[in-house]
Amino acid sequence: MDTTEELNGTYFYRGHPDLSKAELLNVIFLEEFCTELGIDSVSGAVILSGQPWLGTRAKPKGATLGTSVVSKYARIIMRDARVPFGIQIPTPVGIRMQKTNKLAAVIARYVPWLGWASLSISLYRVSNRTERKYNLIARPKDRIQWTSF
Repeated sequence: MDTTEELNGTYFYRGHPDLSKAELLNVIFLEEFCTELGIDSVSGAVILSGQPWLGTRAKPKGATLGTSVVSKYARIIMRDARVPFGIQIPTPVGIRMQKTNKLAAVIARYVPWLGWASLSISLYRVSNRTERKYNLIARPKDRIQWTSF
């Protein structure tokens, strides 16, 4: 048997026999996602490094408790580095934006967002590769018409 074949209205794909069209789509998606994991683990590491898990000194009322690994080390390495000309950059703090001119704070607050962006791009690439491979393998009546956004 080939790597991809059709048997009695079901699919055989890479050692998985009797797959329905939905199961075939899931197997292809998982295969493509596993291919992408080398890049995706970076996204996860960046997201996690920006979470406020480390204990910290007392903070003002209403402040986010804890600090992140990125924030801790950025503040050690960059100490009092500031954005030139006293420019205040809005940065995300929880669900609100807070302005700062400290370079370490800007970096630390945007690192998790870079991780989420990287994860979104990875999932988009996986979806595109899944679409191409699935529609190449599936019978014409089982193919999925994907929308473009």
